[in-house]
Amino acid sequence: MAFGKWTLKPALAPLLAVGSLVVLTWASYAWVKQRQLDELHRTLDSRAELYAASIGGALNKYEFLPLAVAQSDAVAQLLEQPSADKVTQINAYLVDMNRRAGAFAVYVLDDKGTTLASSNWQDRSSYVGVNYGFRPYFKDAIAGGIGRFYGIGASTFEAGYFISQPVQRNGRIIGIVAAKVNLDWIEQSWRTPGAGEQIWVKDANGVLILATTPAFKFKTLAPLSPAAKNDISAQRQFLQENLPILPHRLRRQFADGASVMTLERPQTGDTPALSGSADYLAVNRALGPLQWQITVLAELDQVDEAARNAAIAAALGWALLLLALMYARQRRRRIADKLNAQQTLARAYEQLEIKVEQRTADLVHANGRLQAEVAERERAEQTLRYAQAELVQSGKLAAIGQMAAGVTHELNQPLAALQTFSDNAKVFLARGRIDDALDNLSTISDLVKRLGYVTSQLKGFARRSDDARKPVSVRQAFAQTMLQIRTRKNSQRLTLHESWLEDDIIVLCNAIGLEQVFTNLITNAMDAVPESEPVQIWFQVRREGSLAVLHITDNGPGIPLASLDKIFDPFYTTKEHGLGLGLSISAGILRAAGSALAVRNRSAQEGGGAQFTITLSCDPGERDEGNI
Repeated sequence: MAFGKWTLKPALAPLLAVGSLVVLTWASYAWVKQRQLDELHRTLDSRAELYAASIGGALNKYEFLPLAVAQSDAVAQLLEQPSADKVTQINAYLVDMNRRAGAFAVYVLDDKGTTLASSNWQDRSSYVGVNYGFRPYFKDAIAGGIGRFYGIGASTFEAGYFISQPVQRNGRIIGIVAAKVNLDWIEQSWRTPGAGEQIWVKDANGVLILATTPAFKFKTLAPLSPAAKNDISAQRQFLQENLPILPHRLRRQFADGASVMTLERPQTGDTPALSGSADYLAVNRALGPLQWQITVLAELDQVDEAARNAAIAAALGWALLLLALMYARQRRRRIADKLNAQQTLARAYEQLEIKVEQRTADLVHANGRLQAEVAERERAEQTLRYAQAELVQSGKLAAIGQMAAGVTHELNQPLAALQTFSDNAKVFLARGRIDDALDNLSTISDLVKRLGYVTSQLKGFARRSDDARKPVSVRQAFAQTMLQIRTRKNSQRLTLHESWLEDDIIVLCNAIGLEQVFTNLITNAMDAVPESEPVQIWFQVRREGSLAVLHITDNGPGIPLASLDKIFDPFYTTKEHGLGLGLSISAGILRAAGSALAVRNRSAQEGGGAQFTITLSCDPGERDEGNI
C-alpha cells in the first residue's frame, strides 16, 4: 500500500503543476480583463455623456431661429395675403437671418405645407414652391407644437435636422417656419486622426443617422418593424436608402444597456471600406426630445492585451516559483551527494582545464585570421575609394563635354542668322535704306540676347535659373522664331499653316527658351523632309483650362519606332551629322518651366508625319483678366 502511494506521487506532481498553472493563468486573465472592462466602461460612460451634452447644446442653439422668424409681422402678412413683393421681401429677410444663424436653410410654409419663401430661393435646389406637408415637422408645427425631424432633404438630397414653429395670429395658426441644420460638422469633429473610438447616433426607429464611419450611416442594428417601415416610407425620411442591417454580433449585454459586440474594423482615413473585425464595448446615452440614442464604442484590443499580459505575468511567476522549488530540491540532493561527487568534480576540472587550453589556442588562431582579414578589407576599402574618386572625375569630364557640345549645337543657328542679318544690314546701309537696316540691327540684338541665354545655361550647373517661369506671349515668340527660320538656306520651300485662337495666350516660360524650342522643332522638321520635296508644317494652338497645348506637325517620314523612347536623350540623333542635343535641350527648357514635351507619329489616315505636343501653364494673371 505504501509502495503504491510512493509511486503515484511523482506521476501526479507534473499534472498538479500544470493544472495549477492553467487555473492561475485563467483567473488572472479573467480578473484583469473585468477590471479593464469596468474602467473602460466608466470612461466611455463619461464620454457618451459629454458627446450627448455637446450635440444637445448644438441642436438647442438653433431652436430660437424658427421661433424668431415666426414672430415677424412681415412673415404673418405674407402667409395671410401672399404676393410677389412680399415673397421678395421675406426671401431677403430669411437670407439675412440664416447668414447670422449659420443654419443650412430657413423657410416659410403655408397651412397646406407649400413653401412660400426660403433663404435658398436663389439655389437650384430651392425650397420655394415645394410642398412638404408629408413631413412630420410640418404636421407637428401645424398642430401647434414644435416640429423636430431628421431626414434626407427631398429637394437637396442632403441629410439634416429640421426644426419648425407655428405662426399664430389672432389665436389661429396660419403657417409654419422651419429651419434645416446640417449635422455633418458633428461627424467631422468625431473623425480626429488617431481616434480609437467609434460614435454613432440612432433615431427612434434604430436607424444610424450619424456615424464616425461613413459606411455605417443609414444602417440598422436590427430588422425594422412593419410600422417603422411604413412611417419612414410615408415621411420619405431616407428617400431611396435601403436601410440594411449593419453586420455585427452581440457578445454580452450589461444591465445599464451597454454591450460588447463584434464589428468590422474600419480602415484608417476617410475611405468607407472595411477590413477585418474587432470586439467593441458600446455605451449608450439618450439624446434629445426625438428619442435619439448616442453610442460610443471603443475597441477591446487594449483590454485583451492587458489581460493577456497579466495572464503571461502570472504564468511566468508561477513557473519561476516552480523552478525555485525544483532548484531547492536539487540543491538538497547536491548537498547530500557532495562528498561522493568531489572526486568526479576534480576529474571534470582537469578535463575542463585541458579543454580551456585547447579553446584558448583555437581563439588565438582565429584572432590571427581575423586580423589578417581586417587588413585585407582595409586595403580593399582604400582601392574602392580610389576607384570612386576616379569615377567622379570621369563623370565631371563627361558633364563638361556634354555641356560644351550642347552650347555648340545651340549657338550654330543664331550665329548663322547673325551673319545673314549682318550682311543684309550692310547692303541696306549701302543703298540708304536706314529703316530696314535698323530693323536688321534690332533683330541682331535679339539674337545676341539669345546667344547670351544659351551661354547662361552653363550656370545651371551651379544654381537654378530664376526666369524659367516668366510670362511670355506665344504668338510673339513664334513670330520671332520664324523671322530667324526665314534666314536659313532653302527656307523658301517651307509652307506654314497656322491656327491661332482669337486672343493671344500668355504662358509661363523663358521667352528666349521658348523661341529656342520652336526653332529646334521647326528646323528638325525641315531637315526630316527630303530637299527635293516641299516642307509642310502645321502649327496649332488651343487652350485646355489653365494649360496651353501647342501642336507642331510636319509632312516628313516620321520618327522610327525604335527611336521614339530615346529621342529626348542627350547625344541621341537620327541625323547623319547631328549632335543629338536639340530635343534634349528643348525638353530641359520646358521641364524647368514646369511643362512637358511629347511626340508621336501620325497615322496614314491623319496624313502621316511626326507631331510634337508642347503643354505649357498659362499665366494666372492673364487668365484672371480674361475671366473679368
